[in-house]
Amino acid sequence: MPEVVALDEDDLALAEALQRDPRAPWTTVAEVVGTNAVTASRRWERLRTTGAAWVTGTPGPGSHHAQVLAYVDVTCMPSEKTRVAHELARDAHALSVDITAGGRDLLLTVAAVDLPTLGSYLLERLDRVPGVTGTRARIATRLHAEGSTWRLGVLPANGATGAAIPFIRPAVLDEVDRELMSALGEDGRASYAALAAATGISQPTARRRVDRLIGSGAVILRTEVAAPLAGLPVMVVLSADAPAARLDDVASRLGRLRQVRLSATLAGTPSLLVTAWLPSLEEVHRFEQELVHQVPEADVVDRLVVLRSIKRMGRLLDTWGRATGTVRMDVWRPPVPSSPGETDDLVTL
Repeated sequence: MPEVVALDEDDLALAEALQRDPRAPWTTVAEVVGTNAVTASRRWERLRTTGAAWVTGTPGPGSHHAQVLAYVDVTCMPSEKTRVAHELARDAHALSVDITAGGRDLLLTVAAVDLPTLGSYLLERLDRVPGVTGTRARIATRLHAEGSTWRLGVLPANGATGAAIPFIRPAVLDEVDRELMSALGEDGRASYAALAAATGISQPTARRRVDRLIGSGAVILRTEVAAPLAGLPVMVVLSADAPAARLDDVASRLGRLRQVRLSATLAGTPSLLVTAWLPSLEEVHRFEQELVHQVPEADVVDRLVVLRSIKRMGRLLDTWGRATGTVRMDVWRPPVPSSPGETDDLVTL
């Protein structure tokens, strides 16, 4: 990997412009950041090839291919947590893998097409990994904020606000749709020509299908950055409870806090999960104080600090949060290989 270089204000502005519209034409992006299209394109290519920033298309939480989303705490034998984390990071169904401190060893974001498939992953795959000593899964019922709605906050506000991600079920997707979803997972800004070539369809058909996938929520585009290089090296995960009658309102208000990357309601106890990116460990308590002040109905009952992010939404990360490779998020595959030695597709950057 290249030398570690922090992202400057121009880099962050470019990334935020693409957070607002991940597939925007370079002419539009250039207008937002005050440069020209050629410069914007070249700067982005540098960020992408060094792994400092990227655009990915993730399976929507209510799409036919990710009907169930769960957050799974994993405990491991003391000497095995790093090895286990890297092994699980190769699984298509484990979209994100973090090594944590604070009572559990790993936090996984797991996607599956339905509850039986989720059960198969947890019972027949995860629980049988050598070194794993325990798991606890909580299933998301609704996302009120997630990576596609979070902003770096370096550009002037444009009046847009993040909305809850509804759990909807669009039309059944076929094999071509699945291939397009996987291709967008590898590069959310891939051209229609490249997507057509990858799937064996015409360019107009690729455009129509991609527009349908994005419009239906089957694919959620998100622009990511290497958090430490963006000045946000600390990720904290809070579990909280709230009165059942106010749960959605509380989760929505939590999702509007500027530091929050994820606010989800869960079918489990505690009933809320919140993650935030912060500039320092000192900010952890300040953030929680702000949270309690802004949303007093939220009762924080547990805290985790991420020691190292191994994988984020299909991207393998190095210790500086830079993308080093991609595991295809084709979560419709059976979670347990049907033959010995079968593995998920890995693309190295």
